[in-house]
Amino acid sequence: QTLNFGLTFLYLACGASGTAAVKYGTMRENVLALRAVMPPTIVSSDIEISERNRPLVVQFGTNALKSSAGYDLPALLTGSEGTLGIITEVTLRLHPIPSNVVAASCAFDDLHSAAEAVAMIRMMGVPVSRCELLDEASVRAFNHSLYLGHGDSNKATGNQQQSLQLQPMEVKPMLFLEFAGHSETSVMEDLAAAQSICMDYDGRNFAFASDEETRQALWAARHRLYYSAIALRSQDGDDGGATSRSTLVTDACVPLSCFADVVTATANDVKEFGVIGPCFGHAGDGNFHCILPMLENDSVEYKEKVSQVNANLIERAMSVGGTCTGEHGVGYGKKKYLECMYGTGGIAIMVAIKKALDPWNMMNPGKILDLKAISNLPL
Repeated sequence: QTLNFGLTFLYLACGASGTAAVKYGTMRENVLALRAVMPPTIVSSDIEISERNRPLVVQFGTNALKSSAGYDLPALLTGSEGTLGIITEVTLRLHPIPSNVVAASCAFDDLHSAAEAVAMIRMMGVPVSRCELLDEASVRAFNHSLYLGHGDSNKATGNQQQSLQLQPMEVKPMLFLEFAGHSETSVMEDLAAAQSICMDYDGRNFAFASDEETRQALWAARHRLYYSAIALRSQDGDDGGATSRSTLVTDACVPLSCFADVVTATANDVKEFGVIGPCFGHAGDGNFHCILPMLENDSVEYKEKVSQVNANLIERAMSVGGTCTGEHGVGYGKKKYLECMYGTGGIAIMVAIKKALDPWNMMNPGKILDLKAISNLPL
């Protein structure tokens, strides 16, 4: 399969992950080494580049699977969002493609029970490869996308085209699982253990499949969720509806012991504020999102409600020891939450690193840290 280098470096810059992070870890855990061009420490008006102001190209890490030599510099650059240097090369940890893969789905009467089932699956040590949770609004968005006439999903796999005939789902919170391993026996044992836990939390309609086409159909609601969510408002208004540019995608991560309460409260917020959008998550590691499509001509009041949903989500996450962003990064919009998470001492360390590596604040100024707004730090 072709590696998308642009997407790889985007994931690298944000320390991002995806549905398989519950088994393989995030980008941080999979970077062995990288090469980066560091910003100059001296800025000269001379036309000729001297050794003093020549950009420094640095190798971080090694090709070994582990190392305890010096500071963990690959981890420092990973997730730095381009604020410390320009990453030009990366060496990633590779994982073998499992011989046996089984996908499963299970419906629940309420979101809290589904999320509790996830926490129990993880606490019992059942090895899941993927573990995704969708609320009722997510399933409703999927069904709506089928109503709009997108029921045939063409997916390219190598030189083959698979056409999936998709059917509407019961509008209930859904848990999507995937199990993988070297033998069919071990995979089916893991599946049975997870199914038993789901039944303990009143799960029903537990379905599973091992062939590729059926697995894709079983997981279609999750794979199509982003565009299905935007399509919830695709025909609203005179401007053609919501787009990816006008859609807010939230991102937070909490300890698994608090996941059920926080994700349920967030879904309730969406309903109570009267905004449109599903809540879903990479439930296996406590990471969850809301996709909140907006229109360019939405009222100020509606946009403020969307912002409040996001603010409440982040504050809840931080109140239980979670983070304001699990995989999308801080950027410009979430830097105000960093002091609440790490305190002035933590911010001071970040500022010291930034000033040491980029004293002229050339690299993505204003992202993660607003150096002009920060004062009276202990360092």
